[in-house]
Amino acid sequence: MNSYAQLDRTDFAILEILQNNALLPNKQVAAEVNLSPSACHERIKRLKDSGILKSSHAVVDPKAYGVGFEAMFFIQLDRHEALLVEEFMQEVVGLPEVKSVTLISGVYDIIAHLRVRDIDHLKSLAFEKFTKRAYITKIESSIVYDFKESRVQKPL
Repeated sequence: MNSYAQLDRTDFAILEILQNNALLPNKQVAAEVNLSPSACHERIKRLKDSGILKSSHAVVDPKAYGVGFEAMFFIQLDRHEALLVEEFMQEVVGLPEVKSVTLISGVYDIIAHLRVRDIDHLKSLAFEKFTKRAYITKIESSIVYDFKESRVQKPL
């Protein structure tokens, strides 16, 4: 049996709390789930050690970095070789302008969510980092007007 099947309500409550604010002190998390701080600490350690709790990070307003513009690139590849796709996704996600890269089914193969300074930056990124690759047959871009993200995953 995998470790996911062994989660109980308290584990899910801890995960929800940490997804909303991973910087909360252990003592406060413990109080919210009615555990002693030491028992809560042990549960969080188990969640980390098992790979269920993968990371903690801060969400920074992109405007602090001079980023005021978001877009999506819908990318079509000429072939679907596993190694090529994986290498491309790893290279692209390493670009500072790329927020995320998603492999999808349908007309396009990959969606890249981008954060750039302005439209000229987007154009430069398209030509210098994407379209010069011979295996990319098509890129379509869309401007992101607004973006909402649910950081809290609950059991279904």
